[in-house]
Amino acid sequence: MAHSYKFAIIRLAPDDGRDERLNVGAMVFNDQSVDIRIPPKLDKLRALSAAADADALRDLIGSFADIDARFRDAGQDSVEARYSAISAIGPLQLSALGSFVAHDATAYEERIQAILKTMVLSEPAIKRIREKRSKLLKQVKTAFRQEHVLAKKNEDLSSHRIVPGFELDEGLVADLVLRNGAFHVVETVDASGDEGSLRKAISEVGIAALVLERARMRFGADHVKARLVYSASATLEKIARPSFDAAAHQGAELINWASTDERNRFIHSMAMLATPVPKKNRKVKFAGPPLPIE
Repeated sequence: MAHSYKFAIIRLAPDDGRDERLNVGAMVFNDQSVDIRIPPKLDKLRALSAAADADALRDLIGSFADIDARFRDAGQDSVEARYSAISAIGPLQLSALGSFVAHDATAYEERIQAILKTMVLSEPAIKRIREKRSKLLKQVKTAFRQEHVLAKKNEDLSSHRIVPGFELDEGLVADLVLRNGAFHVVETVDASGDEGSLRKAISEVGIAALVLERARMRFGADHVKARLVYSASATLEKIARPSFDAAAHQGAELINWASTDERNRFIHSMAMLATPVPKKNRKVKFAGPPLPIE
């Protein structure tokens, strides 16, 4: 059977002169008690004062329940009377009463969590995907941009263009992904430095292999075409060859960016699979006045 509940938001207002308020909890009035909910973290207290004590605030909020119990024992049964009696304790104030309906304990909990999320909890930080930054990846993206098949910032896989920095899982970001029937997942490894960067190069090959394996798990092994594009000095390529071969053994096609044939074949095959950016949406760069003929 559905039951109606009244609730109030608990607000911290430490200085009336500054008229600053912070929502720090919620309180639901039940028949025999009050259900007080406080976020596990009260970091946002620092927005009002760096000297605010979270533990002391929790204790003070808890006193709402003690005062409410005394008023119920004294015969104050109505929610409105109880609310009026405890509407303020020191720097804490209650908002105007609101209400919600819940059919069972699960619905009750869901409504409280929704109230906390909407009115009390801090908004989560905007999640930023950290894309790989390397000379090789920049060159690969430039090549696809020149072919007009690199996706724009607001485009996803449904554009059927090559999407850079595609997050497969938390902490695992594929360098490039194209969906066209299959999922074409491209990882790059820049090992073109000196021998001192060998450890970094081998580590990048390992991460690339992990990303490609996660792509197979997410999209299905039969629906993923994996490619590993690498740039390596002759010495590093020789030393890192076992790592490259291991990636190839797992199903990745190896493309040596230094090989003109392999590079051109890779760019052409990917460009043929992608949907080009419409000409009307392409940016035309002004090249400046023509150079004088000498």
